[in-house]
Amino acid sequence: MSLTEEKQRIREEVWNRLWKEGISKDPFGRIPDFIGQEKAAELLKEMEIYKKAKKIFVPPDRAQYEVRVNVVLDDKSLVMATPKLRDGFYKVDYTCVPERFLKLAVLSRYITKYGKKLHTSYEDIGRVDLMVTGAVAVSRYGERIGKSSGYFDLEYAILWEIGSVGPTTPIVATVHDIQIFSKLPTETHDVPVDYIITPKDIIKIEPFYKKPKGINWNYVDDEILRKIPPLKELRH
Repeated sequence: MSLTEEKQRIREEVWNRLWKEGISKDPFGRIPDFIGQEKAAELLKEMEIYKKAKKIFVPPDRAQYEVRVNVVLDDKSLVMATPKLRDGFYKVDYTCVPERFLKLAVLSRYITKYGKKLHTSYEDIGRVDLMVTGAVAVSRYGERIGKSSGYFDLEYAILWEIGSVGPTTPIVATVHDIQIFSKLPTETHDVPVDYIITPKDIIKIEPFYKKPKGINWNYVDDEILRKIPPLKELRH
């Protein structure tokens, strides 16, 4: 079985288990939401890396909705990618959204209406102090398997490329306990996580993998540039 096939086998295993055990109503083909995700978001708030962070990146998956709400309500700046990076990155905080719209503003379908559009540059995005992501599966070595699209890895690579994140930027995955494995297959472009947060626990990962550095432009063709505007911005 190839690495790609093994990863997909694990995805199918996790999605089926989440569904059969009633932990997620519709986990298939996505970063699954899960029962208890709001508790995981609350545990994140207790961490020093969260308390000290002024700017936090969180992807648009519904599993991290409560995380995004907390970031804005805690008067921090939320940097959020649009789905498939079709419209790049946006910022949401008290300076650009009326309070009554904050919980709407962090939803992917409203981010372009209420958020502030960011250019793909350090000048616009600035330093990101913490990244929070979801996963289909994670391991106690920090390995992470997403839904196979690779967008979180790409978002990380773009932010690395402009200097907004680096090797010491902490990365947290919020997942359900049954999404945790002892070991998972991984590739060089896969971004490892430093912490796993479940509804019950915070797990610190001992450093095992180095984080990838920036974008491998050898794999970026004209079609990809057309579909992903931030890459086109960087190329030019």
